[in-house]
Amino acid sequence: MIRKLVIFSALALLVLATASCQKLQARDNLNKGIKAFREGKFERAVEFFDNATKLDPELTNAELYLATAYAQQFIPDVDSPDNVKFAENAIKTFESVASKDPKNTSAVAGLAGMYQSLHKYDKAREYYKKQTEIEPDNPVPYYAIGSTDWILVYNKQNPLPEEEKATLIAEGLEYVDKAIQKNPSYDDAMTYKNLLLRQKALLTKDPKEAKALEDEATEWFNKALAARKANEEKKAGAAAAEEKK
Repeated sequence: MIRKLVIFSALALLVLATASCQKLQARDNLNKGIKAFREGKFERAVEFFDNATKLDPELTNAELYLATAYAQQFIPDVDSPDNVKFAENAIKTFESVASKDPKNTSAVAGLAGMYQSLHKYDKAREYYKKQTEIEPDNPVPYYAIGSTDWILVYNKQNPLPEEEKATLIAEGLEYVDKAIQKNPSYDDAMTYKNLLLRQKALLTKDPKEAKALEDEATEWFNKALAARKANEEKKAGAAAAEEKK
């Protein structure tokens, strides 16, 4: 009995040691992958991140970096087998993280960005909306929904019925307003509010109402220009202060 316990203990220690060794190797591969990623060597980075996830499937950072490395190699609007594979692998890997952790912001945002790049705007909006649920105070996904709504409305190659356009415009305006509420100097959100208002004016039958919407759009266009100038000046000031340190 004692002999069996000794053998069992030895085996348990061996398993623990092996697992610990694999985790250390996974971390080493992760660090090497990050170095390659920062150097722009994405193919090499993929190898390291893939090794890391195989050695330690619970190493979420490695899986996220792997997905991002695939995404970095994807070129929108290029139809080639390799490019399609990059997109498929990025989506599959981001989905793997999201399936284990539905509130992982990086995975959800990664999926939204990939679907946006693939012009699958309905899927992109779906994930941007999930991101607003995870990060209700982050203005970016709210802006992204509004800008994506505008893309769908403005698409002349695949024109939508007026009723559907009106619904998307209303949603887009709602979300860019939320983005501006969360970041009052968000010049991109202001720009898209201007664009959405102009699309709303085009659908409006009443000339006076259409003119009022055009005037409001112009106001937001000017606000966007002023906010962009202020933001650029702020960045330049921060950069100058940093150089003096």
